[in-house]
Amino acid sequence: MIHTEVPSHGLLFASFLYRVDLFSKDELKSLWEAQFKEGFSFIPSSNPLADYYKKEMGGELSRIFFLTSNPHPREFLLSTKLLALSWERQWAKDNKRMVNVDIGFLTLENFFLATTKNYSHRIYLGQNIFTDLTYYFHQGELQTLPWTYPDYVDEEKRQFFSWARTFLLQKLGN
Repeated sequence: MIHTEVPSHGLLFASFLYRVDLFSKDELKSLWEAQFKEGFSFIPSSNPLADYYKKEMGGELSRIFFLTSNPHPREFLLSTKLLALSWERQWAKDNKRMVNVDIGFLTLENFFLATTKNYSHRIYLGQNIFTDLTYYFHQGELQTLPWTYPDYVDEEKRQFFSWARTFLLQKLGN
């Protein structure tokens, strides 16, 4: 008889890059928690791509990360990315985003982001959504890859995700 392995659950992640004159971190936190219950938030000290996004979004930009505190099946990545895209469209002005929402998923083995852009190292999930492996866990640390987005390379963010992985490990009872 053939058996397939059921993958472990993980934590859903969101990064909201937003215009501070139009949104507050508390508004975004309430929105996230209304959908996914209370979790963790983190405000990174750097936003390497803020100038890149400022071309589209204008204004002063800030970023906040959210992470669920309850594990979810990996299948939630696709539906959560579709939800985030609907939020971006809802908040857009003159067909330009005022909030950029990255959606990702942290497992014991790795961290991956959902994206609408195809590339050679991305895997198609369905409904025009791909997944991008951002980190993998090796030798006790989250490791970056050559294609890891500049927004996720710095040590501060890797430490946050390492802490979250430790939390997940305890939550899953491993």
